[in-house]
Amino acid sequence: MKKSFLFIALLATLAAGIASCEKSKDYIVDESTRSGGYLPVSTNALLDVNNNTTIGTSASSTKYAPGAVVKTELQFFSIDPIKEINLFETVGAGTKTKVGASIPYASAYSSIKKLDTLLVSYTVPTAASGTTIKLEYEIMNINTKSITRTASFKVQ
Repeated sequence: MKKSFLFIALLATLAAGIASCEKSKDYIVDESTRSGGYLPVSTNALLDVNNNTTIGTSASSTKYAPGAVVKTELQFFSIDPIKEINLFETVGAGTKTKVGASIPYASAYSSIKKLDTLLVSYTVPTAASGTTIKLEYEIMNINTKSITRTASFKVQ
């Protein structure tokens, strides 16, 4: 009886030890999908390269006048080839709309950053002062897997 209790306690301890082991994080493998292919990766802060200010992930204190040009640098990489980059806007409570045509992928590898880089220009539309504009930068692979980066600002 005492031996079976010790055996069960040993098995429970062993099972708890195995369950508590954490798998190492390999971002590329973790981002792959069961259907095959990999997602693109982009994690840099979205900056307006005109004035080197960060464009927030939510409506921030950044403000632009109507007609101003916001030039954002995207930094990204992908194991699978990139097909295109799309830019979408949402003005206020309006609907999400695509801005211009898709930008076809063209290699722009930066040996300093060790990533592809792309400058995306956006002209702020005429809207009431204080209106929030949300930009969504979609980087899409040829396998249709994509990542979307968002940035928001207010109209002056």
